Amino acid sequence: MITVPVHRRFSDLDPLGHVNNVAYHDYLQEARVGLIGDLALVSNADYAQIVVRQEIRHVRPLGYAREAVLIDVWISQMARTSYTVEYRIRDADGEVAAEATTLLAVVDAETGRPVRIPEAVRLALDPA
Repeated sequence: MITVPVHRRFSDLDPLGHVNNVAYHDYLQEARVGLIGDLALVSNADYAQIVVRQEIRHVRPLGYAREAVLIDVWISQMARTSYTVEYRIRDADGEVAAEATTLLAVVDAETGRPVRIPEAVRLALDPA
């Protein structure tokens, strides 16, 4: 597990002054990129990673603050062609605002058909 800080933008707010639910998807994407570390492992001439499903459980609203939200992110399951990423979004005080799960699949860049997760991706996601 790693923790990725993500700063809220004023444009993330809805008319009620809360971070809009759509912005959470951006936050999760930032955390995933922080986890894998190398964009060439996300998409290249041979393969791409695509989001198959994403679920967010909102625990409490996030308002605007200058402090970053802290996103704990980890791999909870790895299969042959897909893997599951889990997240815990916390405010600067450590209070949980949301929990989320993303299922990602690795696909052939040309055909879009699932392929075995490349070894370089496996090592980046689970170096142990």
